[in-house]
Amino acid sequence: MTFNELYGNCALCPRKCGVDRTAGEKGYCRAGTEAEIALTMLHRWEEPCISGIDPERGSGAIFFVRCTLGCVYCQNYAISRPDRTPTGKERTADADGLAGIMLELQERGAYNINLVTPTHFMPVIAEGVLTARRRGLTLPVVYNTGGFERREIVRQLEGIVDVFLTDMKYDSDAVSLRYSASDNYCAPAWAALRAMFRITGSGLAFDEDGMLRRGVIVRHLVLPGRSFAAVNIIKKLYARFGDNIVYSLMNQYTPLPEGNPRLSRFPELLAPVNASEYARASDFLASLAPAHAYIQEGGTISESFIPEFI
Repeated sequence: MTFNELYGNCALCPRKCGVDRTAGEKGYCRAGTEAEIALTMLHRWEEPCISGIDPERGSGAIFFVRCTLGCVYCQNYAISRPDRTPTGKERTADADGLAGIMLELQERGAYNINLVTPTHFMPVIAEGVLTARRRGLTLPVVYNTGGFERREIVRQLEGIVDVFLTDMKYDSDAVSLRYSASDNYCAPAWAALRAMFRITGSGLAFDEDGMLRRGVIVRHLVLPGRSFAAVNIIKKLYARFGDNIVYSLMNQYTPLPEGNPRLSRFPELLAPVNASEYARASDFLASLAPAHAYIQEGGTISESFIPEFI
């Protein structure tokens, strides 16, 4: 099966809508067959091993429009909600166009190619990476995903993706149903993570500047009132992967009800994470003393990193 044929009976994410996107049918994400791009940039606010510290460089980020999850608290709601109406500011690209964007980012000094929310456009992205490599792309490719992936689809990224930057959002499908409209997040996310780990060689490879060239980073965003879930996820991650992944514990949750009207229906999410909640999770992570980990706003594990909201 070619990558493009994956659009014919779409099952790229665990929703497995089964629509024929090549015939114009729309599934949950409402995406077509060409990539929809909101923004490309040298992104300087990812984890330091992805963005680096050189102010003239950064991660070569390509932000894709729409999403397979649609989290009610999404920080990028304006571009990622599945039901969005095009604004005219997006641009579409086929594989050749994506290859050109990747090569342009390489010319601008990007450390890597950072594919942000790529799942629903995986076929055209995969073809774009292969095309770019034939035309001279040498940078590592980062697959920056919310973790709502199918193991079978992830396996097809072997030889295409070098670094997986993935979320582990929830420890409960009841919570994922409430906040991300899916009662089937946890099992697929863990299965996909294991596939990512196998693809990257069950370890981490850094260059002389400390940039991650191959491996897996797992992020967890601490949500208000759910520091216990963060602890549960960290414990399970460390038991399974030990020092062979990078841990990234995020404290950047920001309620934005004015830009995301759905959020007002979830009163428990209308306040930021308080300091004691985040401390509980970060202290537990620190107690494990992982070899590679990041927390935000400084701390005992590593330097802080500042996210950018778009």
